[in-house]
Amino acid sequence: MRDVRTLLAVGGILALVALGAVAATLSGGGGGDDSANGSLPVEGVDQLTGSWLAVNDVSAPAPVLGTVRLEFLPDGDVAAQTGCNGVRGRASVEGSVLVTGPLMSTRMACEPPLMEQERWVTQMLESRPRLELSGPYLYLHWGQGERWWLGLEREPAGTNGTVPAS
Repeated sequence: MRDVRTLLAVGGILALVALGAVAATLSGGGGGDDSANGSLPVEGVDQLTGSWLAVNDVSAPAPVLGTVRLEFLPDGDVAAQTGCNGVRGRASVEGSVLVTGPLMSTRMACEPPLMEQERWVTQMLESRPRLELSGPYLYLHWGQGERWWLGLEREPAGTNGTVPAS
Protein backbone atom coordinates (compact mmCIF):
# COMPACT_ATOMS: atom_id res chain seq x y z
CA MET A 1 0.00 0.00 0.00
CA ARG A 2 2.87 2.32 0.84
CA ASP A 3 4.51 1.68 -2.57
CA VAL A 4 1.27 2.57 -4.33
CA ARG A 5 1.05 5.91 -2.47
CA THR A 6 4.70 6.70 -3.26
CA LEU A 7 4.12 5.84 -6.91
CA LEU A 8 1.02 8.05 -7.04
CA ALA A 9 2.86 10.95 -5.35
CA VAL A 10 5.82 10.73 -7.75
CA GLY A 11 3.46 10.43 -10.73
CA GLY A 12 1.50 13.48 -9.54
CA ILE A 13 4.67 15.54 -9.14
CA LEU A 14 5.86 14.56 -12.63
CA ALA A 15 2.47 15.48 -14.08
CA LEU A 16 2.60 18.91 -12.38
CA VAL A 17 6.13 19.54 -13.69
CA ALA A 18 5.06 18.57 -17.23
CA LEU A 19 1.96 20.75 -16.99
CA GLY A 20 4.10 23.69 -15.80
CA ALA A 21 6.49 23.24 -18.73
CA VAL A 22 3.60 23.24 -21.20
CA ALA A 23 2.08 26.35 -19.59
CA ALA A 24 5.44 28.17 -19.68
CA THR A 25 5.91 27.33 -23.34
CA LEU A 26 2.41 28.47 -24.28
CA SER A 27 2.81 31.74 -22.37
CA GLY A 28 6.06 32.58 -24.17
CA GLY A 29 8.44 31.54 -21.42
CA GLY A 30 9.83 28.66 -23.42
CA GLY A 31 13.35 30.05 -23.53
CA GLY A 32 13.38 30.87 -27.26
CA ASP A 33 13.77 34.30 -28.78
CA ASP A 34 11.42 36.97 -27.52
CA SER A 35 9.26 37.20 -30.64
CA ALA A 36 5.81 35.71 -30.80
CA ASN A 37 6.24 34.26 -34.28
CA GLY A 38 9.76 32.85 -34.10
CA SER A 39 11.29 35.73 -36.05
CA LEU A 40 14.93 36.49 -35.43
CA PRO A 41 16.70 39.84 -35.17
CA VAL A 42 18.97 40.90 -38.03
CA GLU A 43 22.60 41.16 -36.96
CA GLY A 44 24.15 42.59 -40.14
CA VAL A 45 23.30 43.91 -43.58
CA ASP A 46 25.05 40.87 -45.10
CA GLN A 47 22.07 38.76 -43.93
CA LEU A 48 19.87 40.84 -46.23
CA THR A 49 21.91 40.69 -49.46
CA GLY A 50 19.58 40.03 -52.36
CA SER A 51 16.18 41.12 -53.56
CA TRP A 52 13.02 41.28 -51.40
CA LEU A 53 9.49 41.70 -52.78
CA ALA A 54 6.66 43.19 -50.68
CA VAL A 55 4.06 40.48 -50.12
CA ASN A 56 2.19 41.58 -47.00
CA ASP A 57 0.96 45.15 -46.64
CA VAL A 58 -1.82 44.54 -44.10
CA SER A 59 -0.25 47.01 -41.66
CA ALA A 60 1.43 49.36 -44.15
CA PRO A 61 0.25 52.97 -44.43
CA ALA A 62 -1.65 52.00 -47.60
CA PRO A 63 -2.07 48.90 -49.77
CA VAL A 64 0.89 48.32 -52.06
CA LEU A 65 0.18 49.31 -55.66
CA GLY A 66 2.33 47.72 -58.32
CA THR A 67 5.72 46.49 -57.13
CA VAL A 68 7.62 47.45 -54.01
CA ARG A 69 11.01 45.78 -53.91
CA LEU A 70 14.13 46.26 -51.80
CA GLU A 71 17.52 45.07 -52.94
CA PHE A 72 20.45 44.93 -50.54
CA LEU A 73 23.60 45.02 -52.63
CA PRO A 74 26.99 43.48 -51.75
CA ASP A 75 28.58 46.96 -51.78
CA GLY A 76 26.42 48.04 -48.79
CA ASP A 77 23.78 49.98 -50.72
CA VAL A 78 20.04 49.47 -50.54
CA ALA A 79 17.97 50.13 -53.64
CA ALA A 80 14.20 50.38 -53.59
CA GLN A 81 11.62 50.14 -56.31
CA THR A 82 8.73 52.17 -54.90
CA GLY A 83 6.14 51.64 -57.63
CA CYS A 84 7.12 54.97 -59.15
CA ASN A 85 10.77 56.01 -58.81
CA GLY A 86 13.91 54.19 -57.77
CA VAL A 87 15.59 55.12 -54.49
CA ARG A 88 19.14 54.22 -53.45
CA GLY A 89 21.56 54.87 -50.59
CA ARG A 90 24.00 53.34 -48.11
CA ALA A 91 22.64 50.84 -45.60
CA SER A 92 23.83 49.22 -42.41
CA VAL A 93 22.25 47.36 -39.52
CA GLU A 94 22.73 48.39 -35.89
CA GLY A 95 20.99 46.35 -33.22
CA SER A 96 18.49 44.90 -35.72
CA VAL A 97 17.65 48.41 -36.96
CA LEU A 98 18.12 49.46 -40.59
CA VAL A 99 20.19 52.63 -40.86
CA THR A 100 20.31 54.35 -44.25
CA GLY A 101 22.46 57.21 -45.43
CA PRO A 102 21.07 59.95 -47.63
CA LEU A 103 18.74 58.40 -50.22
CA MET A 104 18.89 59.49 -53.86
CA SER A 105 15.79 59.19 -56.03
CA THR A 106 14.88 59.40 -59.67
CA ARG A 107 12.36 62.18 -60.36
CA MET A 108 9.60 60.80 -62.58
CA ALA A 109 6.09 62.08 -62.04
CA CYS A 110 3.57 59.34 -61.36
CA GLU A 111 -0.10 59.05 -60.50
CA PRO A 112 -0.86 60.53 -57.04
CA PRO A 113 -1.40 57.12 -55.31
CA LEU A 114 2.03 55.94 -56.53
CA MET A 115 3.65 59.21 -55.44
CA GLU A 116 2.12 58.69 -51.97
CA GLN A 117 3.45 55.13 -51.93
CA GLU A 118 6.91 56.40 -52.87
CA ARG A 119 6.68 58.87 -49.98
CA TRP A 120 5.87 56.23 -47.36
CA VAL A 121 8.40 53.68 -48.70
CA THR A 122 11.15 56.32 -48.57
CA GLN A 123 10.00 57.45 -45.13
CA MET A 124 10.08 53.82 -43.96
CA LEU A 125 13.68 53.41 -45.13
CA GLU A 126 14.77 56.69 -43.52
CA SER A 127 12.99 56.08 -40.20
CA ARG A 128 15.37 53.40 -38.89
CA PRO A 129 12.88 50.53 -39.03
CA ARG A 130 13.33 47.51 -36.77
CA LEU A 131 14.09 44.35 -38.76
CA GLU A 132 13.09 40.73 -38.24
CA LEU A 133 13.82 37.64 -40.32
CA SER A 134 11.59 34.58 -40.35
CA GLY A 135 12.61 32.02 -42.95
CA PRO A 136 12.35 33.66 -46.37
CA TYR A 137 10.50 36.69 -44.94
CA LEU A 138 11.80 40.07 -43.82
CA TYR A 139 9.64 42.36 -41.69
CA LEU A 140 10.24 46.10 -41.30
CA HIS A 141 8.53 47.80 -38.34
CA TRP A 142 8.40 51.62 -38.13
CA GLY A 143 6.41 54.59 -36.96
CA GLN A 144 5.49 55.65 -33.45
CA GLY A 145 4.97 52.50 -31.41
CA GLU A 146 5.86 50.50 -34.52
CA ARG A 147 2.45 51.40 -35.90
CA TRP A 148 3.38 50.21 -39.40
CA TRP A 149 5.03 47.08 -40.73
CA LEU A 150 5.72 45.65 -44.15
CA GLY A 151 6.42 42.01 -44.99
CA LEU A 152 8.79 41.12 -47.83
CA GLU A 153 9.77 37.77 -49.29
CA ARG A 154 13.28 36.98 -50.47
CA GLU A 155 13.29 36.49 -54.23
CA PRO A 156 15.23 33.50 -55.55
CA ALA A 157 18.73 34.33 -56.79
CA GLY A 158 18.84 34.81 -60.54
CA THR A 159 15.33 36.23 -60.87
CA ASN A 160 14.99 39.46 -62.76
CA GLY A 161 14.19 41.45 -59.62
CA THR A 162 17.02 43.94 -59.91
CA VAL A 163 16.07 47.46 -58.93
CA PRO A 164 17.10 50.05 -61.54
CA ALA A 165 20.02 52.28 -60.57
CA SER A 166 18.99 55.76 -59.46
